[in-house]
Amino acid sequence: MRSFLLASAAAAALLSGSAFAADLPVRSSAPAFAAPAPILFSWTGFYAGLNAGYGWNNSSWRNVGAPVFTNFSTNGDGFVGGGHLGFNYQINQFVFGLEGNLDWVDVRASSLCAGGPNTCTTKQNWLADISGRAGFAADRALIYATGGVAFTEYKFSSNIPSTWGAGSRTGWTLGGGIDYAITNNWIAGLSYKYYDFGSSTSTAGGIAVKFRETENVIAARLSYKFGSPAAGAVVAKY
Repeated sequence: MRSFLLASAAAAALLSGSAFAADLPVRSSAPAFAAPAPILFSWTGFYAGLNAGYGWNNSSWRNVGAPVFTNFSTNGDGFVGGGHLGFNYQINQFVFGLEGNLDWVDVRASSLCAGGPNTCTTKQNWLADISGRAGFAADRALIYATGGVAFTEYKFSSNIPSTWGAGSRTGWTLGGGIDYAITNNWIAGLSYKYYDFGSSTSTAGGIAVKFRETENVIAARLSYKFGSPAAGAVVAKY
């Protein structure tokens, strides 16, 4: 009888402990922390800046009609610098835009010409273009191609006769470059452009000459981007 009472008491204590444990609140594990997605740089917006670099051109002088002198070229190089203004629009990782450039040019070259101790000179005064842009962005880095219509002014001269002609020219340009957003607003870059201004004919001293010009320009750029740099707001989720 004594053993039966002790076993009954032990069973009752065990059942009471199990019921008490069942009544306790259940603790669930804390949800895993979800880090917010990074804010990617957006290239959409207006920008303006300065550029400076090096240009080199080829200006060929060719007889028109009877050969009066041996055909030759003046190959010049020098400083090219100015400003640019543009707008970009980004769709996913693709960036499209339009940009205008206006540069002061100190490119000139001279050559012995006209079959004697004469000096012929080609001098370029300024350079401009309006170009479209298309590129691929990897966050703050942008690689792009560019092309459009170009404008410039050349002066052709020699000591006999003194001036062959001067005037503005229209041509085309193709090139490319890379930009990198140093901060949310400041963008540094490097660009290359090839220019072709075709041919023009000028007559001086009874001698007609056809001039043809091509040019290459490589430049460093620093631009300021206006507006918000972010692609969108980020909300942390838990």
